Amino acid sequence: MSAPMKVFVLKHVFQDVRNFKENESHYSPTEEHFNVPWKMRVARNNGYLSYFLHCDQPKTTEWSITIDWKVRLISIGGSIDTRNCESTYESNSNYTRWGWEEFIKWEDMETKFMTDGNITIESHIKIKKMTGIAKKKLRNFDSKMNIFSDVILSVENEKFYVSKLFLASQSTFFESLLSKKQIKSKKATIKLEGCKSEDFQNFLELIYGESPIDDETVDGILQLADMYNAGIAFKKCEEFLIRYSVKTLKEKLQIAKQYDMDNLKDGVLSRIKNVADIRSVLSYDVNEMDPSVVAALLQKALSYLP
Repeated sequence: MSAPMKVFVLKHVFQDVRNFKENESHYSPTEEHFNVPWKMRVARNNGYLSYFLHCDQPKTTEWSITIDWKVRLISIGGSIDTRNCESTYESNSNYTRWGWEEFIKWEDMETKFMTDGNITIESHIKIKKMTGIAKKKLRNFDSKMNIFSDVILSVENEKFYVSKLFLASQSTFFESLLSKKQIKSKKATIKLEGCKSEDFQNFLELIYGESPIDDETVDGILQLADMYNAGIAFKKCEEFLIRYSVKTLKEKLQIAKQYDMDNLKDGVLSRIKNVADIRSVLSYDVNEMDPSVVAALLQKALSYLP
């Protein structure tokens, strides 16, 4: 499984920069990435070129986006000036932009990076965590798929048109459910309880070969993979948690205990290298923790003693 990372690049050539007026903002075109509008802004500011990355997501709902990003000022001769940063944009904050008032001295920018009065700036952005942002569907299971389906699953009044044979091949729960005589005879509508339609959409996308897993969706998908005994989906969730997730070690150990994920547990324990790491994963009530984890942590702690 390839890393389901949310990464993108903004690139823009700001023109006629030498004629920028003091404190006058100049923007790149707004681009939408992962359902969020982004743009860059530069200005002439007291002997410096200032640079900011704007997130123009409407604040009508509660959301949060944390990014790792790198800004590159590029010259035609190959010279590069780079800045790195981690920033969080939030709906409950007045800040819609992050950057530097003094990105580079104006004189240095003119000498090293301006070409025919223009400068080229790239922003390389990696979204580490994103909550509250509606996700575009990677695959549709609506009525347009009726011709290709032979069963309809209803979750929170949303209907999913799917193939019984394929679903049964991915899940022993659905294999048993869809083999019942009354369901075999016609295109039935089956109501599923105990799950959210958004989680079920993500679950279906995963078993149909898409990559919907990230730190926001993995909990819901994993719950359904476990509930429906969908082995392949379950393994893909565990692989994501081991290789790509930025959840804390403590959160991962809690998930490993809840779903009996030995590989995830072993992966977390292998990353605990010092006393600070041990403290970070301990619960206030040790009885809530997996006894095998407590034993492993105790053994590690003893090995760190002088």
